[in-house]
Amino acid sequence: MNRLIHHIVLMLIAIGLAIPTAQSEALPGEQLYDIACEACHSLGSAPDHRVGPPLGNLLDRKAAAVEGYRYSEALRASEWSWTLATLLAWLSDPDTAIPNNAMNYVNALTAEESQRLAEWLLRQP
Repeated sequence: MNRLIHHIVLMLIAIGLAIPTAQSEALPGEQLYDIACEACHSLGSAPDHRVGPPLGNLLDRKAAAVEGYRYSEALRASEWSWTLATLLAWLSDPDTAIPNNAMNYVNALTAEESQRLAEWLLRQP
């Protein structure tokens, strides 16, 4: 019986040691995009059937600049350009960043994940 308990304890320790390693692996930007953005946004540069505008060629693009997409008045009037700082503010809380915008989004990502996502998005053509 003691031998069985010993083996169970060793197995639980081994499992416990493996879990933090698996959990601590950071998701890459592409997977974060798949989780947080893909349902509403494409990565192209032309509007498509999705709810939100495409997110390709985002770096230094003026907010509300994609022709053929209907933006909120708040976003059109914002005079924002997409940089790392503005994108992080937007991802953190769109309603605080630009009040009365039309994006219905609650960020469930950590600050580190938001940073990786924003950096990845800004590199997409």
